[in-house]
Amino acid sequence: MTSVRKTTRCPVRFWFFDRFMSPDFKSSMAHFASSLNVTFEFVAFKWPSWLRDDVGGQFGIRGDKQRLIWAHKILFLDVIFPMDLQRVIFVDADIVVRGDLLDLYTMDLEGAPYAFTP
Repeated sequence: MTSVRKTTRCPVRFWFFDRFMSPDFKSSMAHFASSLNVTFEFVAFKWPSWLRDDVGGQFGIRGDKQRLIWAHKILFLDVIFPMDLQRVIFVDADIVVRGDLLDLYTMDLEGAPYAFTP
């Protein structure tokens, strides 16, 4: 978050998956966001019933929290954010941003629905 704020000259908003954040993290976010001059929101998403197995668990993910987090990030990016967003730039927690994200935000994707680095 710090590297994003230091390198990006436009307003920045972060979204976090509510169910994967600790109570300590949640309680510290308001102060942290204020110190970085960013906004944030916790989002929640209920796992779809059609992706559950016979006992109600997520297919192939039961008991593996890291895989569940990745599944949320990959499978549900298009439905967890507000519909009026023009673009979402996904930055994983372990990424250090070295350039202005506004350059990515304004990049012409030539009609492609998404882009990513290899």
